[in-house]
Amino acid sequence: MSSVSANDNNKAKLLQERREKLAKWKKQKALRDEQKKKHTNTENSSEKLTESQQELQQSKKKKRKNDQADSTFRKTVKSSKNRSTKKISFDESDEEGSTQGIELFKPMNNDVVDVNNSEAKDDVDPLEKYIQSLSSNDDGNLVPPSVNLMDADDNEVPSDEKEMSSDEDEEGFKFAKIAKMKSKKQVKEIRYERNELESFRKDFYSQLPQALLSDNEISELRLNLGNIKVRGDGCPLPITRWSQLGLTSDITSVLINDLKFENPTSIQAQAIPAIMCGRDVIGISKTGSGKTISYLLPLIRHIKAQRHLASDESGPLGLVLAPTRELAIQINEEVTKFTAKDKSVNSVCCTGGSELKEQIRKLKKGIEIVVATPGRFIDLLTLNTGKLLSTRRITFVIMDEADRLFDMGFEPQITQIMKTIRPDKQCVLFSATFPNKLRNFAMRVLHRPLSITINSKSLVNENVTQRFDIANSDEEKFNTLLRILEKHEESSNGVPMQQDWNDSENKDEKAIIFVSSQQICDLLHIKLENEGYTIYSIHAGKPYQERLNNLENFKSTPNSILLCTEVLSRGLNVPEVSLVLIYNAVKTFAQYVHTTGRTARGTHTGVAMTLLLNDEIAGAFILNKAIRDKELEEHDPRIVKQLKSMSQEFEKGMQSGKFKVSQGFGGKGLDNLESKREERQSQEKKYYENDEKLPLDNEPNVKNTKDASSSTQIQVPKLRYRVSNHISPEGDTVFIANVNVNDLPQIVRWEVTKNTTLMFVKNETGCSITNKGKYYPEGQGPKSDRDEPKLYLLIESDNEKDIKLCIDLLEGKAKEGVRKVGIQSIKDTKY
Repeated sequence: MSSVSANDNNKAKLLQERREKLAKWKKQKALRDEQKKKHTNTENSSEKLTESQQELQQSKKKKRKNDQADSTFRKTVKSSKNRSTKKISFDESDEEGSTQGIELFKPMNNDVVDVNNSEAKDDVDPLEKYIQSLSSNDDGNLVPPSVNLMDADDNEVPSDEKEMSSDEDEEGFKFAKIAKMKSKKQVKEIRYERNELESFRKDFYSQLPQALLSDNEISELRLNLGNIKVRGDGCPLPITRWSQLGLTSDITSVLINDLKFENPTSIQAQAIPAIMCGRDVIGISKTGSGKTISYLLPLIRHIKAQRHLASDESGPLGLVLAPTRELAIQINEEVTKFTAKDKSVNSVCCTGGSELKEQIRKLKKGIEIVVATPGRFIDLLTLNTGKLLSTRRITFVIMDEADRLFDMGFEPQITQIMKTIRPDKQCVLFSATFPNKLRNFAMRVLHRPLSITINSKSLVNENVTQRFDIANSDEEKFNTLLRILEKHEESSNGVPMQQDWNDSENKDEKAIIFVSSQQICDLLHIKLENEGYTIYSIHAGKPYQERLNNLENFKSTPNSILLCTEVLSRGLNVPEVSLVLIYNAVKTFAQYVHTTGRTARGTHTGVAMTLLLNDEIAGAFILNKAIRDKELEEHDPRIVKQLKSMSQEFEKGMQSGKFKVSQGFGGKGLDNLESKREERQSQEKKYYENDEKLPLDNEPNVKNTKDASSSTQIQVPKLRYRVSNHISPEGDTVFIANVNVNDLPQIVRWEVTKNTTLMFVKNETGCSITNKGKYYPEGQGPKSDRDEPKLYLLIESDNEKDIKLCIDLLEGKAKEGVRKVGIQSIKDTKY
């Protein structure tokens, strides 16, 4: 019984404090009502307001008492389940609060009491201080608070009296929490001042005087080293041996003994000197040609020459971005090979799905090189309000498989990351393919880059032997796959396929099978296991740890077979792979180049076998363009004839507009990038075919355009603009662009100039955009200098690259407007 009494006393104390707070709130409300009465000119309106407020308050109070009584009853029943208690009833809520030993008090009416006397009883009441801070100005007079708790009907009750357990409130809270989490992922742009930038060294290479060689001799040297094509001024001569770089004995030993590079490959011979001279470089070379070493050696040399990290600096000094987890892990393994004996250069691999706690622990110790995927790197930048990782010391940025980075939808993330890194950084991009459309975006983050292309006429590695077969059904194709695997297994147990391994005891002949989807991967895995094969499968739908374990098992198991999707078609470096099987036809040239490049790594040789169905004419077209004449001669003439027939069928369809070859992989981050590119290509083609001469700045933006109601498709607008610059009063250079939008079609003009578009472009680029002039209908314009000019957008920025990016984004919105015009035209002519 004593425990029951103590429980009753506690509840009574809680009730007393609750009532005390409620009484004080009512006092404040009464005083506020009096202030309202003083400022009201009409006495009748004041009385009506007071009556309505009292009625509303009484109804609210009655409803609140009923709710509190129900809550009290539920809590009483719950507390009496395990022990007998006295029957207790309360008029008010017994919510949890502080248990102060104060006297019971029950307010009997709404009469106003002296606030000063109330304050004298309790000087430290938190609720009273909060209300007083809201309702008092500097003079101490009561004024309506800026955040009003009593004006609206929904706020007649203090916040702690509200019913917060409703479904609507919970749903709103969830959405608010999600929005808050997303806002934390936004990386803040860093504006660097020239005087705060710490100087660093870029140039570490001393080349032979070019006067010793003539231009023709230099061209012949580059041709002999692998048909090296260089675009850009001031490119150094290529090297022919490692000793010309002045490498340490440890690094030279790793290159020759561990990685088996006796001499530099073509891309290494030209790219390493160019990067070590401090230049930004775009490197394009075939798969397996040693591109990773081409940027790792200059990166390590660059970092060793910089000031070491201070005790309060986490780094990094160098950043390597990769599109996939597997490629990032592989790059970090290569870094470790070169820095294993050098404690001054540490690296960490940061990818999604891996242990974040371990990555944070390494970063806190200080790290020189970070190899990461863009999404995880942004996660690290936003952790702890940006205090965990700083980009202020980054002076070297590398993007491996750069076209894939942009094509997979990482463009927004890369743009955010680049805005946090100092503008005078050194930036290097590498890939086996680099389309011109993606090259234009890459040029915005590079300064006077050198473009180095190796063997541009044939991007398929010459050490890869291309083969194919054409089946009439899926069952026939699967049987062909079984025959190929059986021959490969016999070859692995007999004579080695690759000339590099003559020791039968150490030979290892691995195979990779590429499929087009996760479903096919799982289905084929089951069918091959039923045939007695041990298969390691990897696709994006599998857990990260399972993917990692399967990849490690594939590498460590002799003569193993890997079944995977396109997720591993980039950057996977397993020298023992002698056979690549493309089970589903590829959709792009780039995909074919990278997929076949998983074999014949380095100086090894390999076979790439493509299995086609007789209706996969797009894959036949790509294969026919890539395969060499010598390789066709080794096939059955009937199959070769069928391949050419399928290729010609697709080519005729392309000429009539029925078929198109995909130019990119697409990606969820860029909302149907492939379809937008195809639409843009066809529209730009029509535009440039119809317009032999582009319009000047003062001419209409689009010729031969039709209204939305016309059956003729509207042409793609090409924004006309002029860029100029001037010196501001502060001495800074300001770039200005005037973009003419007056002559755009109506829907396109609305799409470009609406507020949501301009706000988006401002946030992405940081430029200032202002609408200027006025709209003139077609055929009209300003008659004199006093008249306002035609409608245009004024864009201002302190960076010319931001101006160009801004205009590119506006052109994208203009093309979105063209798409809406087309949809509107279809609707108008549908019936």
